[in-house]
Amino acid sequence: MTTSDASSRDGSTLLSFAGWPGWTLLASFVVVFAVIAALAGGPAMRDGHAIVTLVLLTAAAALSVLPGRDPLDLWRVLVIIGLIVTGTFLMLEQLLLGGPSGFLHWHSNASNFILFAVALRGRIGWAWIGLATVCGITLTWSLLATHALWRGLNLSYGEVGSLLAGTFFAVVMRTAANRVMALQAVRRLRIGEEHLRAEGERERAVQLALVRQRVIPVLTTIASGQVSSEQRQEHRLLEAVLRDEIRGARLAVEPLASAVRAARSRGIDVVLLDDADDVTLAWGDLEWAADAVAEIDRDRVTVRLSGDPAVLTVATVNGDIVNRPIHARPPS
Repeated sequence: MTTSDASSRDGSTLLSFAGWPGWTLLASFVVVFAVIAALAGGPAMRDGHAIVTLVLLTAAAALSVLPGRDPLDLWRVLVIIGLIVTGTFLMLEQLLLGGPSGFLHWHSNASNFILFAVALRGRIGWAWIGLATVCGITLTWSLLATHALWRGLNLSYGEVGSLLAGTFFAVVMRTAANRVMALQAVRRLRIGEEHLRAEGERERAVQLALVRQRVIPVLTTIASGQVSSEQRQEHRLLEAVLRDEIRGARLAVEPLASAVRAARSRGIDVVLLDDADDVTLAWGDLEWAADAVAEIDRDRVTVRLSGDPAVLTVATVNGDIVNRPIHARPPS
């Protein structure tokens, strides 16, 4: 699974409002609450405090819905709560103590929407801290200004219910998003495995075709019963090459392959063994082994690449051994 990334493969990417959804949500917020504040705000809109509050809450809404990390960065959350609290203080001064007041507490609905977005972005606890702060300010104002809590309670209880419903929705949405992402991860993994399997099958088919191309003419010659000594020697060399490609694939390359062919032509039995993992041989390593093989005139020699630590060894049947430490580099 490739991927990449900052979201830790959870459902946050589905709730990050990246691209046009975030901007659309922000534009809708501005239009709706600007209209409410202008048409139903009553005397509050005749004072600059209401305009400032609308600007502050628009900034808070932008921080809550525009793309960002998940969960929402804590600095964003703290700034959002600060903007909401400031707007709450400004609008409390506009609330009338008696008489028709219009929809002067529109800012409470706007603040609640912003806190719902904060909860949806993974900061449920901080959303409730923000609402508790706003409700505390409202109740304190009510007690100081009216010597009773009923007006503050009247302005606050609906916001608590709204955020409770929003919290439930946020939990459900995030859970569903995480499940969707989990299913997508399983699907990507399955597609990746199928791709690797198909690539492996294609590679095996190609290698099998190459082996058949080299082996079938030899088998046909052997089946005919007319094999010369020269052909028999060629067949033994071919068998050794095929064995090298299976047991020592990283060693059966130039320039070592040429040195091995030359040694076998001289009647020397050469065995290539690759027992190392995560090692890439440099040209100098292969050239060193090729020179070592070229200097040997014994009946049998083994060239082995071993791991932990990585060492390239050239050993003869008489016990002559030369080693070359290999720097373990990841395969390219």
